[in-house]
Amino acid sequence: MALTSAIKAQISDWYKKLQRNVDDFIPRLAQRQMMAEVAKTLAGESGRHLAIEAPTGVGKTLSYLIPGIAVSREESKTLVVSTANVALQDQIYGKDLPLLKRFIPDLTYTTAFGRRRYVCPRNLYFTGDNSQPDLLYLLDDDSLSSQAPGAISPQEQQQCEQLQQGLDKGSWDGVRDHYPENINDRLWARLSTDKAHCLAHHCQWYKECPFFLARRDIDSVDVVITNHALVMAALESDSVLPPAKDLLLIMDEGHHLPDVARDALEISAEITPSSLGLQLDLFAKTIEQITAQFTLKSPPALAKPERLAAHREAIDELVMAFTQALLPQVKAAPEQSYRFVMGELPDALREQCEQLYKLYDGLRAAAETLLNFLGEQTGKADMVRIHRGMLQLNRFFGHFEAQSKLWRLAALRQLSGAPVSKWATLETAEDKPQLWLHCAGIRVSTQLENILWSKVPHTILTSATLRSLNTFNRFQELSGLSEKATDRFVCLESPFNHAQQGKLIIPQMQYEPDFQHEALHLTEMAGIFRQTLVESNHKGILVLFSSMRALQQFVTLMSDKRLAMLVQGDQPRTRLIALHRERVLAGKQSILIGLQSFAEGLDLKGDLLTAVHIHKIAFAPIDSPVIVTEGEWLKSRQRYPFESQSLPTASFTLIQQVGRLIRSHHCHGEIIIYDRRLITRQYGSRLLASLPVFPIEQPKFAPSDASVVPSALKQKTVRRRTSRK
Repeated sequence: MALTSAIKAQISDWYKKLQRNVDDFIPRLAQRQMMAEVAKTLAGESGRHLAIEAPTGVGKTLSYLIPGIAVSREESKTLVVSTANVALQDQIYGKDLPLLKRFIPDLTYTTAFGRRRYVCPRNLYFTGDNSQPDLLYLLDDDSLSSQAPGAISPQEQQQCEQLQQGLDKGSWDGVRDHYPENINDRLWARLSTDKAHCLAHHCQWYKECPFFLARRDIDSVDVVITNHALVMAALESDSVLPPAKDLLLIMDEGHHLPDVARDALEISAEITPSSLGLQLDLFAKTIEQITAQFTLKSPPALAKPERLAAHREAIDELVMAFTQALLPQVKAAPEQSYRFVMGELPDALREQCEQLYKLYDGLRAAAETLLNFLGEQTGKADMVRIHRGMLQLNRFFGHFEAQSKLWRLAALRQLSGAPVSKWATLETAEDKPQLWLHCAGIRVSTQLENILWSKVPHTILTSATLRSLNTFNRFQELSGLSEKATDRFVCLESPFNHAQQGKLIIPQMQYEPDFQHEALHLTEMAGIFRQTLVESNHKGILVLFSSMRALQQFVTLMSDKRLAMLVQGDQPRTRLIALHRERVLAGKQSILIGLQSFAEGLDLKGDLLTAVHIHKIAFAPIDSPVIVTEGEWLKSRQRYPFESQSLPTASFTLIQQVGRLIRSHHCHGEIIIYDRRLITRQYGSRLLASLPVFPIEQPKFAPSDASVVPSALKQKTVRRRTSRK
């Protein structure tokens, strides 16, 4: 379908109305350019899919919503908007779409999130009423009984009553993030549920369940707001969302997509023989109970005791052989973590993995068949026992599904033309050794092509950062998008004057932040940071680290300033940001300290943030099994891992970190990067060239009293060096 004059007129009309509905609206050329590019792609006039980098200030959300809604209505399709974090989802749902509804009164929209984001009305009922215990946990001879939760506090009980009232009145949609007050993690764990513990349409609360109400709305609304993981799962299973041919897809924060796809090809599971054997014992016991209580018309073959016993014996023998071959290598490896070079298992082990995959997939299918059978019995017998059996089988289904996925990935030589990283670790829990196997795909382009690119006619991927080192090369390689396939790549200009609004400071430091000088560099950084606090009048400050270890050491060095610090992990991120705002608006100094997650989705404008301190260039950890395997694979293809892998990733991260400062035309301040390698190394100029154009200063700082490394940090460094030998 072409971009018709009717669609163009509708977009133009809505854009004019947007200007009238927003106070102090600033027309932006880049915003109009983005609206045009999105409209052309979604209407099929130009290219297959579009990757468009829209820097902060462009107004990208409204730039894709307006043309997206116009085209989707003309084509009678559903517009699906997917993001990677809760904050942006809430902004779209609670701010941007309500704004558009002012002049598009018949606009309809809903959310589609995972079960854990919604309250479970069944759990809310039993949790809020301490006098009504959940009968599913009280039946004898059941492993579920050990999970029976205790009583809640009076304050939590009162909040449960308020939550119930909100649901009953319709003032709350059941989404945790949409409730006006904080719900603590402990209580929410009791109130929500997951797939393994959800009775779905067999539950008596099904018709009023917020999760399933949202699912039912999906087919009748104009816009669905969801997340990347759900989109991938829905397209793969042809469920939840409308058929791929009947939707238009916009993926905001599109740079996360390859990682989300990779997560679906990554799994870790315990393979200790005794642990796996225990699960098989419990499964056999559950089948025995079900077959004793119900007459199965078409029972799965594994429901027969002799077949299940033989199946279990085969698993036991294979797992024992696999672990006996693997365990000596794991014990002898540094830090008891053994990685298979290039992800290659010996042929004997790989064959065992193939057999284990088939055996566990058979158990998964048997559990699914029994689940379906129990679902058909609702209303015919003891409902409590039926639901109890379903919860048990759901849990076994999840366990067998995870094991079959693990052994399938372990047996694979390649995915998307690249190896699967595989490693094993020996861990301790409750003084008992546990052997774990880990698998992770390092390329997902084929999976994305099969699940997404070939199914959805037109997709928009957008983000403030899609490029690294001024090119889309790394993103293209990871995502599988290509100009050869008529995919288009567009980069919009920033509307800000970075050269006048800020500056980049790279202190002249004695030490570089390499492994040998880590503690010395942190101490020197703390000394310079302390001087900047004295010499400047910044109130809103952000300090970013690439590792929790470095963050904690810095906080230790700055212990006298601890009261002014808001450190990641102290409280939930949303609460830390709220406290930061309160302090700065009250004229107090506030120092936010966090990891890479604070370099994304953090929107502090004006005086709320005038100084960003960056510990160092964030190169990927050299001991990550996935990174090492990818490096080996790149070398096998005569490619230099630093150029193809490490440097582009570091560039991408640095762009995001630097991007925290200038968020509007009213923002100003400075960025301090404590890494002289930006000046002294050849690659430094390439990293700087990929950043916004700031004036660069290289000041000298007088030596401080913190020039000596505290003994505690020396000890930590020595221990770490010893452990790596």
